[in-house]
Amino acid sequence: MKMQMGAAIIAVIIIAAAAGFSLLALNKGEAEVHEHADFMLYINNEAVNLSQEKYMTHEGNVLSNFIHLHDGDGRIIHKHVADIDMGFFFRSLDMRFNSSCISLGEAGQYCNEGGKRLRMFVNGKENFEFNQYEPHDLDRILITYGAEEGQIQQQIDSISSEACLYSDKCPEKGSPPEESTCSADSGKCFPEPLKNFG
Repeated sequence: MKMQMGAAIIAVIIIAAAAGFSLLALNKGEAEVHEHADFMLYINNEAVNLSQEKYMTHEGNVLSNFIHLHDGDGRIIHKHVADIDMGFFFRSLDMRFNSSCISLGEAGQYCNEGGKRLRMFVNGKENFEFNQYEPHDLDRILITYGAEEGQIQQQIDSISSEACLYSDKCPEKGSPPEESTCSADSGKCFPEPLKNFG
C-alpha cells in the first residue's frame, strides 16, 4: 500500500513537472511581436534549400507559431514572440544548431573539425551567439559551414532583403506577395492560438 502510494506521488510529481516545463516553454515568448529576418544557410559553399514543404508552416502543418518559415520561402524567418532564439528556430525544423555543430537531420551533421568550422554573421558582422541569438526585425543572418574567407562575402551578398516587405517597412518595394499567409498588416497569421514546439 505504501509502495503504491509512493509510486502515485512520484507519478503526480512527474506529470506536474512536465506540465510546468510545457507552460514555461509556452511562456518563453512573453510579448507578441511581428518581425522578419532575411536568412541563408550554406554548407561547404552550397546553399541549403529550406524552401521545401517539410520546412514550411501553414494551417495544415504548424511547426511552430513562435518562429517559422512559410509561403514556400526558406529565406525569410517570421518571428511572432519575443525571446525566441535561433536554437528554438532550428529545433522547430527538426534540426540542431550550436556553436560547434549544425545537424540537418537526414542531410547530415557538420561539426567544427580540421580546417572546417561553423560561423554565423548578422548584418555583415560575425556573431558568436549562435543558437542563443535572438533574431530581430530586418536582420540579415548567414550561417555557414566550411566556407573559405573569400566565400563569406559572396554568401552575405546572397542574402535577400525581402523581410522588409513582410514587416511593411519598405513601401518602395511594394507589398508582400499575394499568397502571403502572414504580413504585418494582416493582424494574424494562423487561426489557432500560439503553439509551442517542445
